[in-house]
Amino acid sequence: MEKVKTKNNVYNSNFEIAIRILVILLNLPLRKSSTYKLMVLDHISLNTYDVGGPASLHAPIPNRGVQIYSRKEILNESIKLLISKDLIRINPSKNGLLYEITENGINYLKYFESKYFNQLKNKVEWTSEKFGNLSDSDLKTFVNQNLSKWGEEFMTDGNQANQV
Repeated sequence: MEKVKTKNNVYNSNFEIAIRILVILLNLPLRKSSTYKLMVLDHISLNTYDVGGPASLHAPIPNRGVQIYSRKEILNESIKLLISKDLIRINPSKNGLLYEITENGINYLKYFESKYFNQLKNKVEWTSEKFGNLSDSDLKTFVNQNLSKWGEEFMTDGNQANQV
């Protein structure tokens, strides 16, 4: 009897998050970032409408703010994958480890072409302009002030979530 192959889920997989990390790093002023900043900028890039930006790339879901922290483990796995393929490198700094996109990482992104990828790049560019220069401390303050708001529209009677 033949084994049935299961489909691998690409959504929020190591691979998808790794691609998003590369796009984020490419758009940051110094092309370097801490894990925390990557985690926050990844979330904001997918949910730009939550922070006063253009329509979000992903559909709104209840309590989506907690996704920032729920993806930490897979984000770290994605970073390891990128390091193993020489697409990013580790840069020690006085504030901890920073991850920097390599020339290989920059070239790798040139192979991606799709409507979704172009939309992702646009959202990341917007996010990097608005939040890319913030320190980890400033980002933590911003997240703490807004986390409970991201997804609260599902808790109201009017449910305006479909306006994104």
